[in-house]
Amino acid sequence: MQIPNQGNRRSVGANMTPMIDVVFLLIIFFLVSSHLARQENRLPLDLPVASTFDPVDPEKAPLTISVDQDARWLVSGNVVDLSNLRAIFSDLKTRQGSAAAIRIRTDGAVEYQQVEPLLREAALAGITDANIAVREGAGP
Repeated sequence: MQIPNQGNRRSVGANMTPMIDVVFLLIIFFLVSSHLARQENRLPLDLPVASTFDPVDPEKAPLTISVDQDARWLVSGNVVDLSNLRAIFSDLKTRQGSAAAIRIRTDGAVEYQQVEPLLREAALAGITDANIAVREGAGP
C-alpha cells in the first residue's frame, strides 16, 4: 500500500486577489468622489456676509448648488437649468428621503430673485432642509 505524499497536495484556501482588487477600487472611488465634493466648495464666489450663522455640520453632506455672479446654477461644477434641477431634487429626495438637504452657495452680488427658484423647486420636491452659505462678517 502506497502512502499519499502530503508535500504534493495543494493547500485549500481563499484567493485574496479579487478581494484586494475590490478594496482598491473602492478606495479610488471614494477618493475621486470626495475630491469632487471638495471642488464644489472651491468655486470662486464672494459669499454674502452675515453677522450670525449656524456652523456647518460635518456629518451632513447636503447637495451643494452654486450660483455664480452671472446667475448660473452649478451642481458639481456643471451648469444646470430648471428641468435638470427638478430631476436632481427628485432623485435626491428619492435616495435620502426626509434627510435630504441642500446647501446654496451664492455670490454676494446675485439678487434674491435668482436664488428663489432654487428654494421653490426644493420645497416642491419635498426638500425642507436648505442652507445658504455665508461668510462671517462684523457683528452689530
